[in-house]
Amino acid sequence: MNVPKADAVNRTALIGLHGGTHPTFEAVLAAHAATGIAIATDPQICERITGQAALCTAIATAVRAFGNVVVVAEGRGAMTAGPHRSHTVADVVGAEGACLASDLRDVPKHWPVLLICATEYPRDLAGRAITLQVDWSGWTARVYPGARLEPASGDSPENLLAAITAAALGVHEAFGAVQARPGSDAGHRPLNLNLWRPGTESSDGPPFTFAPASWWLVGLGHLGQANAWVLSWLPYTDPAQISVVLQDVDKAVEANHSTGLLTPRLPAPTRKTRLVAETLDRLGFDTSLIERRLDQNTRAAQQDTHVALLGVDNLATRRAISAVGWPLAIDAGLGSGALDFNAIQIRRFPAARASQQVPAWAEPQSENAELPNNDAFEDLKQRDVCGAVELAGTAVGAAFVGVVAACLAISEASRELVGGIGHDVLSLHLGSDDLSTALASSFVDVVPARLSTV
Repeated sequence: MNVPKADAVNRTALIGLHGGTHPTFEAVLAAHAATGIAIATDPQICERITGQAALCTAIATAVRAFGNVVVVAEGRGAMTAGPHRSHTVADVVGAEGACLASDLRDVPKHWPVLLICATEYPRDLAGRAITLQVDWSGWTARVYPGARLEPASGDSPENLLAAITAAALGVHEAFGAVQARPGSDAGHRPLNLNLWRPGTESSDGPPFTFAPASWWLVGLGHLGQANAWVLSWLPYTDPAQISVVLQDVDKAVEANHSTGLLTPRLPAPTRKTRLVAETLDRLGFDTSLIERRLDQNTRAAQQDTHVALLGVDNLATRRAISAVGWPLAIDAGLGSGALDFNAIQIRRFPAARASQQVPAWAEPQSENAELPNNDAFEDLKQRDVCGAVELAGTAVGAAFVGVVAACLAISEASRELVGGIGHDVLSLHLGSDDLSTALASSFVDVVPARLSTV
């Protein structure tokens, strides 16, 4: 069998291998290239920073999950924040590798259509196989099957984290509908995620007016770049006062584009620290780079107030978390294989049992236990340095899952600053919509910085 180079394979496309429908890499990549999605918006959405964040997130995650992306929107109007700040919608569409259209007439009927609309819909929605509406209010993100213009709830203040989450959830549902796995109702169900009180729909929470004043991002692959993407949208009143430490040792390769939101389609062999710093520096953040691995000798200085966001999944790094000395560290992990790639777990430290080893951090009994019985998996069964199962040398992942995990992690870091309750553990499976939490055993003292009202 002809196995393509692991450094060049789209890691989201390979999720399709797990079902066995396409037994070779060539077949699954050809099937992925034929997939498509349309994203439609209206002028009112494009004028709001929350709408801009949702639209850019939907475009960026969709081009990494589908072979073809068409955006139905007016091309005018500049982004006011985020990695594409000062770019028009047309610029964003072009930069991300999508196509801009004025209507849906040339979009195949079997492609899902994702609506990010406030006042008007595009024509030609009739007869579409899948239509999904993205919505948000307060801290709650929602996706509905069908078209719906009415706001879901009242006049709750808008929250950028909810808007970004809603867009990622919408792309997740569209992707799941196209995958059409047995037993899955993705694309045919309402899906909600309350970032204020996860697992409930009872409260939209107060305005999002404060977030941590300094961050330390460890690992700048899938999760790390999702964290940086979300941070780039936060409306700090003075970004120059926001310290962001970026720590990683790896260089970008072509395959990283499929899961890394800040990695271009054909990247130069640049260290990921510098790739992410380029974006955050342009937005005015105060970045510092550490290009060595986190290990048992890594220590935060006494004066450091950074909240650490860990986007790695190797056991040695995770075991070092509690000893570093951060006032708060949030470790995000994703599912280990193609069947649970959309499972998320968030843990925060310090916690009541931070000094004890988490059971999940024990050595795995079998590295290949999660791999399916499929000829395409017989070559190069192994795990990569991030601990995710590799499919013929290439890790499975989807950028939209990383964005949801990043929004959960940043919400966790910020919630107590505006009067909310923290969680020591949060587990979410987007496929089954199962969510469980363990409330925080103690309050964490984090230095806040003010956010502008959106």
